[in-house]
Amino acid sequence: MPTINDVTIINSNTAEAKPVDSGLERTICSERVCGSKTLNVYRRTVLEDRRFEPQAGEDYHLIYVMEASKDGTISFNGESHSADEGAGVLLVPGESAEFEVAGSDLELLHMITPKPPAAVEDGLAGGPGYFFNQETLRVLTDASGGRVRRFCADSSVNLLDGSRLTSTNAIQAGEMRYLDGGSSPYHQHVGTDANPDGAAHCYMTFKGRGVVEVGDTSQELEPGTLVYFPPGVPHRLRALGGVLDYFEIQAWRSFKTNIFSEEELGLRWYYDPESEGAERVEWNQT
Repeated sequence: MPTINDVTIINSNTAEAKPVDSGLERTICSERVCGSKTLNVYRRTVLEDRRFEPQAGEDYHLIYVMEASKDGTISFNGESHSADEGAGVLLVPGESAEFEVAGSDLELLHMITPKPPAAVEDGLAGGPGYFFNQETLRVLTDASGGRVRRFCADSSVNLLDGSRLTSTNAIQAGEMRYLDGGSSPYHQHVGTDANPDGAAHCYMTFKGRGVVEVGDTSQELEPGTLVYFPPGVPHRLRALGGVLDYFEIQAWRSFKTNIFSEEELGLRWYYDPESEGAERVEWNQT
């Protein structure tokens, strides 16, 4: 039976911090650290009055602001935006951005995944990239009311005008909030014909405490903890003693999910109503 020893748990608060031009870089997921073949994750501290300039090259980059600086900016595609908490950019191959910091440090979650094969993309164009923040992203709530999410990157999520949020299956990622007592079903992710090795799958906790369960074993998680789940390892996450905020990542976005518990309400998600009194629309996860 799988146990908690089959997942990798990294405390980013105590991980080795490497000095770089922009500040500090902590590698919290890679093939060397946790066995991930399609996802590298870094926690970056951009120090006051410095800048971070990611260049996507041949890969996809998703950069997310975990903790905002007082007067930070994000420059992308000729426009400048405030580097607020929850803001960021998806960069497709060939694109770049600039995170400039003033007033205080900036904490970033930086994810990199290689360009997926054509079978994973399944006809998607692959780009372009975009800037996002909490005002531009749609909110989804599960049918139980215990979980809320905002995707920063996902090809199956539609914007209000009906267009896709993301035009690639390179990555699925976004904010998650579990209310007190909120829980995922007990489940596993496995590969597909297009992606037989399965997706690299991580949780990165920000605020509050949680407990991750694998089989009959579990471990409590403090803020700043990354959990990497190898494909096929069943698991469940619960909020512990209050609200839990974390970030969830799958790369590439080609996987199947098997559910082992019977919490049917928690398996269905709905876009929050566009206006007061409007009906909810179910999110088509396929």
